[in-house]
Amino acid sequence: MQTVISMKSETTLTKFHCPRWNELPDMDLYMDQVVTLLNSYLKDFCLEQQGKAITSTMINNYVKHGIVSAPVKKRYNRKHMAYLIVVCILKTVFRMDEISDLIKVQMDKYPQDQAYDYFCAELECCLFSICTHKRVKHIPSDDEGSPIVDLIRNTIQAVAYTAYVRDAVRIYESDIDTNEND
Repeated sequence: MQTVISMKSETTLTKFHCPRWNELPDMDLYMDQVVTLLNSYLKDFCLEQQGKAITSTMINNYVKHGIVSAPVKKRYNRKHMAYLIVVCILKTVFRMDEISDLIKVQMDKYPQDQAYDYFCAELECCLFSICTHKRVKHIPSDDEGSPIVDLIRNTIQAVAYTAYVRDAVRIYESDIDTNEND
């Protein structure tokens, strides 16, 4: 018997919205607010079996290891939120030292708000294209063809393909369970 995995185009990944810089809170937040907000932002990206996208322990470890800067008077700002969203998304594929290097590469080249918004737009574009079996049409860049843009795009595509495969397997397993119960 041959089994075919078919990906439904209505996966939550095609609808995933990564909040842009201007959508992030412009006021400082305490740890519990940050955790709640980040998990809300990332709920459609992370699978249930992976657990929460972020916890206060994870944030403390990212700060301790220098991946994210320390909060100011126990408060996190928009820059922290953007870093944490990127870290949460990239950690589905990359090690923390790789994530730190990848963020540094992009931050050395672009202002944080521009780098972050490009990351979000490119991620959404890749997720939609990959999950609907279409060719990825990358978000235009002022530095088209540069090794940095290629690195950023390939990094995001790796994340999108990994998310797609995990979601496809989840859907396949759910379909198998449903068919066995019929």
